[in-house]
This record gives sequence, structure tokens and C-alpha cells, in this order.
Amino acid sequence: MRAIITINDHINSVNSLSESISKKMNFCIKKIEDTKNINSIIDDIDAAIIIVGIDKGENIQPYLNSLREVRIPYIFVKPDQEAEIKTILLPVTNLMEDREKGHFAQSFSRHYNAPIVIYKPNDYGTKAETNIASIVSLLEKVNINPTIIQGKKDSLKIENEATNSADKYESPLIIISASRDYGLDDIFFGPKERKNIKHSKYPIMLINPRGDLYSLCD
Repeated sequence: MRAIITINDHINSVNSLSESISKKMNFCIKKIEDTKNINSIIDDIDAAIIIVGIDKGENIQPYLNSLREVRIPYIFVKPDQEAEIKTILLPVTNLMEDREKGHFAQSFSRHYNAPIVIYKPNDYGTKAETNIASIVSLLEKVNINPTIIQGKKDSLKIENEATNSADKYESPLIIISASRDYGLDDIFFGPKERKNIKHSKYPIMLINPRGDLYSLCD
């Protein structure tokens, strides 16, 4: 049986979300204290997803640093956040690795019977459109027809726009990509994903931008 790894299970939303996913996807739950040797743990227990609980005001950068190389998605939740996922928010950028988001959106949409809302960036080029077309094609194969929202922001800010718009939707899970590399601004001021997690009222799933990224199985 595949496993869910939970970190900081003293936070109520970690337990409620992990139990919800466990029931929907038939996963067992493995509680750990920290992210030390996380890749070995993932391999040893055949983990499919990680859920990290964060307290108000907690510095999450150590988690982001230690999870940057994992090949499975990881979700950050705060105390009292909604566990029953009813909408999937999927901002899509012009980066090719964003196509991988579609696999995870598809899996959660099917298991939770949740609609998918794609946020399309206001870009001049066609890379984001190509990524969205690829995701839509994947979803349509399993009879999922997503809603596409034309965003006001470009690819650099579309994830932030989707996060800030989450109140419009019922119990959303927001899926975003982790930064491919850390530049000087990311090192000094924090990467984009940290800012989104800090300000979000809802769980955020991060996917590391890897070409061989693992996909959730049925």
C-alpha cells in the first residue's frame, strides 16, 4: 500500500487532510518528526505524497530547502484549514514543467470529484497556451472538462493571482510549481512559493520541476 508522510501532526489540519486523502486514495499514513533522510524514507515506505503542517509565523524555508529534491508532491497546511478538497486551482505558467501539474490535478479531481479551474497567464507568447492545451488534453481523456480563467497577471505572477483569488472557490487545493533554481532575490527575500504559502488561506501543493517527476498512481 502506498503511503502518506505527515510532518507536524500536532497541527489538526495535518491529521484531517491526511485521513481524508488516505480514505479517498487508499493510502496508509506514516508520521515522521522532521525531513532528515526524507528521500530514504520515501523509498523505504513507497510514499506518494507528503503533508507538512506549519504553525502561524513559522519559518518554512527549512522545509522548502529539504524537500527541493523529492520526486513526489508535498502539501503545506496551516491550523484549521479545510481538509475536504472540493476545487482544484491550477495556475499554469509558460514553463514546460508546468504540464506535470495536470497529472496531480487529474488524480485529485477524480478521487474527490472536484472541478478543476485553470488560471491562464496574460502572456505575449504561446508557451503557456501550449502547456494548457497539453493539460486539457490529458484531462479530457478521463472526461474532466476544466474551467479556464483568463488571468490578469503574466506567468511570473499567475500563481500569486490564483492564490489570492482562492476565496472565490469552495475548499480549494492550489497546485503550484516549486522554483527551478534559487536566484539572489530568492535567497535574500524568499522564493515565490514561500510567499504564496505564507499568504494562502488554503492548502498549497508544491511540485518540484523535474523531467522525470513521479506521477500519482491509482
